[in-house]
Amino acid sequence: MSGESASAIHRNQVDLVDFIDWSGVECLNQSTSHSVPNALKQGYREDDGLNLESDADEQLLIYIPFTQVIKLHSILIKGSEEEGCLRKELLKEA
Repeated sequence: MSGESASAIHRNQVDLVDFIDWSGVECLNQSTSHSVPNALKQGYREDDGLNLESDADEQLLIYIPFTQVIKLHSILIKGSEEEGCLRKELLKEA
């Protein structure tokens, strides 16, 4: 999805934010002032001033449960060139 905005959705795809089980969302190492809702909630994620940031090191572990079975097509992770994500790893719960 390089070069596309987070709101650009392809045909037959939907934004999964309405299917997130917010009571179960967890993020380890998140800064209290730059927490995971900044990266996920509609309206927040389009604001470059609101972001998700680690409180300790360069690592964040994010767990996002959904209210139903979903088919994940893509995840958009963006950051500045100087501070962007160098390595991404996606783990799927069986």
